[in-house]
Order: sequence, then C-alpha cells, then structure tokens
Amino acid sequence: MKKALLLAIIMLLTTTARAADNLNEGKQLLQDNCMGCHNAELDPPMGPPMFAVQKRYKMATSDRNDFINQLTVFTLHPSEDRAVMINAVELLGVMPDIGADEADVRKIAAYIHDTTFAPPCAHWQASIKAARARGDMRHAKKDQMMYNRMCK
Repeated sequence: MKKALLLAIIMLLTTTARAADNLNEGKQLLQDNCMGCHNAELDPPMGPPMFAVQKRYKMATSDRNDFINQLTVFTLHPSEDRAVMINAVELLGVMPDIGADEADVRKIAAYIHDTTFAPPCAHWQASIKAARARGDMRHAKKDQMMYNRMCK
C-alpha cells in the first residue's frame, strides 16, 4: 500500500513538473514568435492583444482542448473563414502564415488558454484613437467602455 501511494505521488509530481515545463516553453514561444504583432503596447496595433485572443477563443470554444485545436488550426492555416477574431480581421487583415511548427503552436495555445493576461489598456487607447480617426464611433465607444471598465 505504501509503495503504491509513493508511486502515485511520484507520478503526480512528474506530471506536474512536465506541465510546468510545457507552460514555460509556451510562454517563451509566444514571446519569440507572436508578440512582435500581438503586443498590446503597439500603436498602431498590428494584431489583437493576447487578452482579446484568449477571450474570443474561450467564447468560441467548449473546453481547453477545443480552444487549443481551433487556435492551432487557425495559426497554421490562417484564413478569413477560420477567423474567430472577426473585428481584428476586418481592421488588420488575416494574420500571415508564420510557418510555425504544430507542436510549438499547441504549446503556445495552451499557454494562452491557461494564462491571465493584463487588460490591454494601451491597445484600447490606440484603438479608440484609430476608430475616431476613421469615423467608426461604434468601435470607439466599445473600446472606451472597455478601457473605462478595466483600466481606470
């Protein structure tokens, strides 16, 4: 009985350590491959911030595996018909094919799903400015509301 309990504890610790390694790797892969465009501080924005990517994909999927699968498919084969981020595609176009490895994208997607991202306050400010400049008051009001709610 004691040996079985000890073995179970060792297996649990090993699994937990592996999961932490994968999340750390996903974080580094995200930094290296995605944040050049998805950085919430960019003005003008080049891509939606990860806060928004996470929110939209969680709304569009049923669970963690579905989230990872849908984000992976879109990232590997970006197209307008696969897009979940409809407003981002309308404003910025479809992201380019970055030639990523599927295993790496799955780690990135898992990290995005499991991480808490700070509200993209600078992104909303840049987006408000850009929406007003193009006369899109609906978008400006929506982003102003989000900024007021999450950043003030």
